[in-house]
Amino acid sequence: MFRGLCQSGDNAGALRLLQNMECRAPFKPNVVIYSTIIDSLCKDRLLPQALSLFKVMIAKNILPDVVTYSTLIRGLCSLGHWDDAKTLLTEMLDSNIAPDNETYNTLVDMYCKDGKVNEARAIFEFMTERGVHPDIVTYNALLDGYCLRGEMKEAEKLLDIMVKNGVIPNVVTFNSLINGHCKSKKVDKALEMLQDMHLKGTHITPNVFTYSTIISALCKGERLQLAIQLFREMQDRGVAPNVFTYNALLDGFLRNDQIDTAISLRKEMENNGVAPTIVTYNTIINGLCEAGRLVEARQVFSTLVAKRLRPNAATYNTQIKVLCRQGLLGDATKILEEMADNGISPNERTYNTIIKGFLNSNDIALALEHLRIMRNQKFAVDANTASLFLHLLTAHDVSDKDKALLQKYFLEYDGEEKRMKQAHCDGN
Repeated sequence: MFRGLCQSGDNAGALRLLQNMECRAPFKPNVVIYSTIIDSLCKDRLLPQALSLFKVMIAKNILPDVVTYSTLIRGLCSLGHWDDAKTLLTEMLDSNIAPDNETYNTLVDMYCKDGKVNEARAIFEFMTERGVHPDIVTYNALLDGYCLRGEMKEAEKLLDIMVKNGVIPNVVTFNSLINGHCKSKKVDKALEMLQDMHLKGTHITPNVFTYSTIISALCKGERLQLAIQLFREMQDRGVAPNVFTYNALLDGFLRNDQIDTAISLRKEMENNGVAPTIVTYNTIINGLCEAGRLVEARQVFSTLVAKRLRPNAATYNTQIKVLCRQGLLGDATKILEEMADNGISPNERTYNTIIKGFLNSNDIALALEHLRIMRNQKFAVDANTASLFLHLLTAHDVSDKDKALLQKYFLEYDGEEKRMKQAHCDGN
């Protein structure tokens, strides 16, 4: 009953049943029941409630086991509470409860995903010192951590250790290495690894992630023809492209001004049962805008509601950027207003784009007006926007009136910054 309630997401029902059970002797909940509820709470990111229940079970002299601790450690790591996870691991060891592979794998994986690869390696070394043998999951998690940081030499050293210890690499291992090489712009090395996978026969078969990663890297590296060839090869080998594959190739076509081919590919995508996402349409809208085909871009944009896709900031930013570049600041401002009307908050890029547009059009007053709004939203000016402001302060073709306006704003802003810092110091 507890398992059923937790699997259906009814944590409140499970807790009520727990209270009911505790009131009915001689049936008392055990560590399995508590661990089941704690696991469910952690999966629903209700960590405070999980920790509270953990303390209750200890107070009732129900000793937690490796499952209980592993569950809580995973929950703490998933929310970035690394120090608390370490403390719990220490408590677990002090209680003479030996962590299993799942416990260590959780720590290694979570540390790597958070970019803390050195800490993950320390956990890896610690588990081997305690006689727990890393399995394929452990090696893959640590190897992926190295690959995501571009530390390919360390990843290859780990691969050698893995093979030496009798752990056979699988498709996840190869995918991590291929992704790492692609991120390091060593696409030819990734292609070599793909070829190795084919040569190893049916043991390690490339999947959609393998192909999509390389296709994306080829498109970004302006090697579109090879990307198309690989796209057709994967289909010939029975690997169906997914939305990521199509989006990568769409971007490749648009980078090479093959807009009509990209639109045809989007139709092929739908015909093959792959639903385009907002990323798909953002890519197409961006390509149309960059090609000056603004009317078509707006037509594509207008179809999003019917397709039940919600535009995001990137959808609008693309249009604002092109309109600003063409000096159509009135239209760009209308797009900005449209964002607000549709409940989409402008982001840092939105404001920097439109401010640069006003500055390039020598409309200092409107640039400063939007800069004030941007500052109030706690967004930062990027380096390019800042350099434009500095240039205008010293440029010969800027009127004295506009220079005075700029100087007045920055003096006021500097004074406000100093007042805020002083207030902070006084408060401390």
